[in-house]
Amino acid sequence: MAKRKTFDVAELVNLVNGICKDSDPEYAERRQGAMNVLECILHQTGNYKGFRYLMNGQCSGNPGVRYKDGNILDYPARFEDTDRTRVMYY
Repeated sequence: MAKRKTFDVAELVNLVNGICKDSDPEYAERRQGAMNVLECILHQTGNYKGFRYLMNGQCSGNPGVRYKDGNILDYPARFEDTDRTRVMYY
């Protein structure tokens, strides 16, 4: 019988965080697919610790949430012209 192989979940978190941060803006569907796989694995292994949206200047393309000069914008303005796949998992 073949040995069972394991994988470090933290490596997958780092990989998906890099994809969500640095991939080209037109790859939102790919980012969403990577996020779905990661969240499934994190939940099944009991490792889900949440995520946060990347702010303007933290990623290429549109951010996940907008801030202005370190101040929180009005709630609707925070999410105008943003990309919900620009996230970072913990």
